[in-house]
Amino acid sequence: MKNKGKSFFPGTLVMAAFFVSCVSSIPITVNHPPLMDTNGIERLVIRPFEGSGDRQQVAEALTLIFRNKTSGTGTFKIVEYAGYTPNAGMADAVLMGTVTGYTVKDGSHQVKRIERRDGQNVEYQVTIYDREVNLEFTYRIINDRDGTVVRNGERNISRTVSDSKEKQAELQSGLSLARRAAEGALSTFNREIVPWTSTESLKLEKETSRDKAIKTRMKDADALLKAGNVKAAQEAYAKIYAETGSLPAGYNAAILAQPLNGLDAAISLMSSLVNATGYTKARTELARLEGFRGENTAAAANQTGTSVRDLAIRKASSGLIAALPAGSRVSLLNISTSETGMVDVVIREITDSLIATGNITVLDRQNLEVINAEKQYQSSGEVSDDAYVSIGKMLGVETIVTFSITGSGGQRKLTIRSVSVETGKVLYSDSTEI
Repeated sequence: MKNKGKSFFPGTLVMAAFFVSCVSSIPITVNHPPLMDTNGIERLVIRPFEGSGDRQQVAEALTLIFRNKTSGTGTFKIVEYAGYTPNAGMADAVLMGTVTGYTVKDGSHQVKRIERRDGQNVEYQVTIYDREVNLEFTYRIINDRDGTVVRNGERNISRTVSDSKEKQAELQSGLSLARRAAEGALSTFNREIVPWTSTESLKLEKETSRDKAIKTRMKDADALLKAGNVKAAQEAYAKIYAETGSLPAGYNAAILAQPLNGLDAAISLMSSLVNATGYTKARTELARLEGFRGENTAAAANQTGTSVRDLAIRKASSGLIAALPAGSRVSLLNISTSETGMVDVVIREITDSLIATGNITVLDRQNLEVINAEKQYQSSGEVSDDAYVSIGKMLGVETIVTFSITGSGGQRKLTIRSVSVETGKVLYSDSTEI
C-alpha cells in the first residue's frame, strides 16, 4: 500500500566522516560520557587501598594498578596521598577502596596422556597442579569537599582466576594471580572515569516489494551509499518513502539521520515512521535509540554543565527541524494544564531555533486565534488528531505542534506532538525529562 507523505531528510550535515564498505550496514562512532560522574574533577588523590593480614600486599598492588590506570588517561592530575588533607582545597576527589576477600586454593588433578614409544601408543597419567585465586574488592570516588560518593561512583568487584602447571613450583603466586584478576576486572576502567567512544553498526533494510521501479530506485540509493555519498543516499531514501510509502526506504532514511544529524534527529524520524506506519522494525530501533538517549541525558548534563531543561529544548529543536518539511508554516501551542510559564519559555526558545533555519515560518503566538486555541485546550490538556486538523485550518498553517508538561520533580516530562494539518499524520512525537 502506498503511504504518501512528506520528505523528511535532515537539513544540515553534521558528521559523515566514515567509510561505507557495504550497503547492508554502516559504521558510526558513538561518544559516551564516563559511567561515573567525574565532571569537574581535575585533581585526584589515590588513597592506599585497605587490606589486613594476607590482603595487605594485594591492597598495595591494587593501589598501584588504580594509580597507573588513572594517570594513564591523561585527564587527571594525581595528588600524592602523603601530606594530603581532606577538604583543604588540595584535591577535587579521592579514589579509595578495600580488599574485602582474598583466597588461594591449591589442588591437583590427573590427566591422561598418550605417547608414541617403540612404535606403539602408550597411555600414562600425569599430575597437574592447580592454583585458584578469588579476589573481591570495592572502590569508590568521593568528593573532597564533603566526602560524598560521586554519582554512580561505587563498585563491588569479584573475580576468580587460576593457573595450572605440571610442576607445582612453576605455578604463579597468589599475589600474581590476584594482580591478574584485578587487571582483568578493570580492563574497561577508563570508561568509568573518562569519556569514551565506540563503533556501532547501523543495519539498513532491503526492499522487499515486487515493484521493479521501487527496487531500481532503492538500488540507486544503495549505490550512493556504497560510494560514500551518505547525505545524497539519505535524501534518496527519504524521497522514495515520501513518494511510494516504501517502509525500508523510510527506515533507512531515519537510520542515516544519526550519523548525519545526530541521535535526536534519528529518533525524530524513526518516531514519525512508527506513528505513521506502525512498522515493527522501526519500533524496535526506536526503543533502542530512546534507551541510549535516556542513559546519556543526565550524564551529558553533568559533563557539559548544561541543565536538563536546556538539553530537552535542544533535543526538541533538532527533532522538529529534522521532521518539518522546508517552507513549513507552523503554529506552536501551549496546551499544558500545569507549569504553563515553563512551557512558554520552551516554546519561545524553540521558536527562535525554528526561525533561525530560514525555511520554517512560525505563526506569532500573540495572534488572537492562537491565544483562543491555547485557552480552549489548556482546560483539558488533550487534543485529538481531528482537533489538530481543525485548529490548523483555522490558523492557516500546515503543521500544529503542541507542548505540555506533566509530572513533578524528577518525574517531570515535556511532551511535544506535531501533526500534519493536511494528512492528520503525526510528524514528530517525543516525551523527555525537563
